[in-house]
Amino acid sequence: MQNPSFQNRLFLLSIPALLMSWAAGCKDMGVESPDTSENVRLSIRASGSVLEKPAHEVLHITSVKILLKKISFKQSTSDDSADVYSGPYVVDLDLSTQLHDVVATRVRPGSYDRIRFTIHKPEDQEQLLDTDFADGAGGSVRYSVVVTGAYHETPFVYKSRESARQELTFLNPLTVPESGNVNVTLRIDPYDWFTDGLLIFDPFNQSKEIDDRLKRSIAEAYRDNDRNGEPD
Repeated sequence: MQNPSFQNRLFLLSIPALLMSWAAGCKDMGVESPDTSENVRLSIRASGSVLEKPAHEVLHITSVKILLKKISFKQSTSDDSADVYSGPYVVDLDLSTQLHDVVATRVRPGSYDRIRFTIHKPEDQEQLLDTDFADGAGGSVRYSVVVTGAYHETPFVYKSRESARQELTFLNPLTVPESGNVNVTLRIDPYDWFTDGLLIFDPFNQSKEIDDRLKRSIAEAYRDNDRNGEPD
């Protein structure tokens, strides 16, 4: 009679073969693994109009960092959502108007008419992706947006403590395909944070006017499959 321990070892060795056989049988029966290929790319760009702003005469922005979190698409026919990226994610904006790729992922195929996201200030003790977003552990010294530049040729750093949930409607309903991919671009004009077209807000002073404009900082969302920064 065979040793019981030998029989146990023989059974354990047979498990991988049984699993492979089961998987092959499922494939033969038409049961396929879910498609995990990327079908959405999300990008962000600085508006081309920044180079035409009158504010350039006294205000020059050299860098912009934004902390984004909880990006999702909303269904056009219901309030159902599809998560794009949980984050947080640091957007180090390219001010040359080139696209900055945020994420490439797979989203449930369907039609969507809105995108939601949060401009996020790190919570107390939250681990930081970039030390520029904090001067300490507490909420009063943590930031969601960090801007550097020069005002009347004097360097400045503006840091906003505001968090804001934004929802934008796509210029045209967005169809996410089963196969292939779609590129979505978010447009932002950082000069709009510091000017209303006539008055320039002093970036050396933390102000409600600037922070309120930061809360509405991303202006448009649209399909941009040719990735030229403009709506298709």
